[in-house]
Amino acid sequence: MKEKKDYLSFILFIISQIYNTTFPIKNFDIFIREHYASICAVAERFVKSSDIAQDIAQEVIIKFWENPDRDKITSVSDFLFIMTRNASLNYIRGKKREEKRYDFILSESDKELEIFNMLVEEEHNQLLISAIDKLPKSNARIIRYALSGYNNKEIAALLGISINTVKSIKYSEIRKLRQYFETLF
Repeated sequence: MKEKKDYLSFILFIISQIYNTTFPIKNFDIFIREHYASICAVAERFVKSSDIAQDIAQEVIIKFWENPDRDKITSVSDFLFIMTRNASLNYIRGKKREEKRYDFILSESDKELEIFNMLVEEEHNQLLISAIDKLPKSNARIIRYALSGYNNKEIAALLGISINTVKSIKYSEIRKLRQYFETLF
C-alpha cells in the first residue's frame, strides 16, 4: 500500500511540474480517488479501450482541476460525466478523421499504382506490336489473329491455309518473339 501511495505522490509531483500548477496535492489525491475509476468506466464505454480510457480520464481530471471555476460547479459527477463524454467523442471523431486520411492516402496510392500498371502494360503492348511488325507480313497476320482471340481453325479459314500450317507458323513465331523479349529484359 505504501508503494501505491508513493507512486501516486510521484505522479502528482510530475503532473504539478508539467502543468506548472501548485494545487493542494492532498485535495487532488482525494479527488482522484473519488472520481478516477468512474471517469475511466465512462470513457471505456465510448472508446472500447481501457488504455485510451485511462488517457482520457487523466486529461479530464487535469482539465477539471485547472478550471478556476470548479468550486462553483454544483454537481461535480455530472460535470465530469459530460467532460468525459465530450473528450471520448472528440477522440472517436479524431480517430475517424485519421482513418479517412489514411484511407484517402491508400486510395490515392492505389490509383497511382493502377495508372503505373496501365502504363507498363501499354508499353509492353507497344513493344509486342513493334516486335510483331518485324515478322514477315503473313506470319504477323497469324499472330495478330491469335492475339485477337481467334483459334487455329478460325485463322486457317480466314487465310485459306491448313490448320497445321497455322500451328506451325504460330508456334515458330511465338518462339522468335520470346527470344526477342529475352534480349530486351
